[in-house]
Amino acid sequence: MRNLFFFISVLIFGSVFGQDISAIRKTVEQINKAGNYTLKTVPNEYFVEKGQVTDNGSELKGFYYKGELKKMEYSVSVSAWKYLTEYFFDHGQPVFVHFKKYRISGGNGLLKHPVLMSESRHYYLNGKLIKTAGISGKPEEKKDYLKEAAGLKKDLEDYQ
Repeated sequence: MRNLFFFISVLIFGSVFGQDISAIRKTVEQINKAGNYTLKTVPNEYFVEKGQVTDNGSELKGFYYKGELKKMEYSVSVSAWKYLTEYFFDHGQPVFVHFKKYRISGGNGLLKHPVLMSESRHYYLNGKLIKTAGISGKPEEKKDYLKEAAGLKKDLEDYQ
């Protein structure tokens, strides 16, 4: 009886989160399909002035629809690596984060085509991480994406 209860609990719990993931995927798909965004770009110089210096620069883009932030793209290039993180928002709250790490240079300089080294997807509901998927890469790449998103949103607001 105890095993049956556990099995049913797992099915219900998995079904509820499965529905949440589907809803998040649908939201992300709609954000990516829309094209009427106002774009705000925070250039590398802003980050340099804040003391966040990288050897190959960084850039932040905010995509707004009717004044509401829907998506951010943050890229940072350090030596042979480029880190690209996309943040998707629903009603002002992060719901999905897509992280990619690329190798951009090799033994003979910059590569013609960056090589994807790791990738991860992070799903959030009500400010809580509910699922992580993908190739996560090295442990030092794991970070608090909600905290980073809040800081980047502030950078978008502060940049003139």
